[in-house]
Order: sequence, then C-alpha cells, then structure tokens
Amino acid sequence: PYLRPDGKTQVTIEYDGDKAVRLDTVVVSSQHASDIDLDSLLAPDIREFVVEPELKALLEDGIKLETEGYRLLVNPTGRFEIGGPMGDAGLTGR
Repeated sequence: PYLRPDGKTQVTIEYDGDKAVRLDTVVVSSQHASDIDLDSLLAPDIREFVVEPELKALLEDGIKLETEGYRLLVNPTGRFEIGGPMGDAGLTGR
C-alpha cells in the first residue's frame, strides 16, 4: 500500500564463462509514500518479497547463485516520493 507506480531495478550477476555463479548487487529504486522508513520497511520488504522469491525460483530452475555478501541497495540516492514526469524527465544524456 505504500509503493507508488514509478521505479527501476538493476541486478548485477557474476559469471564464470557463460554460467551465472554469484549475485553481486540488487539495486531497487521505488517511488513510495512519504510516511515510510526506507531502512525499517522498504528494504526488508524488497528482500523478503522480491529478492528471496526470485532466488528460490532460480533454484527451482536449477540455477544456484552464491549470495553471501550480496548488496541490496534500496533507493540509494535517497527518498523517492515524487515520480513520473514531475520527478524525472527520463533523459539519460546518451
């Protein structure tokens, strides 16, 4: 109930040749309600309801990734309360 529609993700996986072997970093930037705490609510929810289920699904598909020490970065640039065109023009400069 506290998430809003704007967001983006990036997942970094370490490979050995063509085989995925280790989860390195998960970055989630998610627009959210103004009254939530990123560290006590959003980050644990992302870990429990997004990262862990996806790792389980990969394991069920025969893909076991080393996860020791992976980094979960949730809104690493700070609070993300204003989204869409009002918060970001969408230009990358590329």
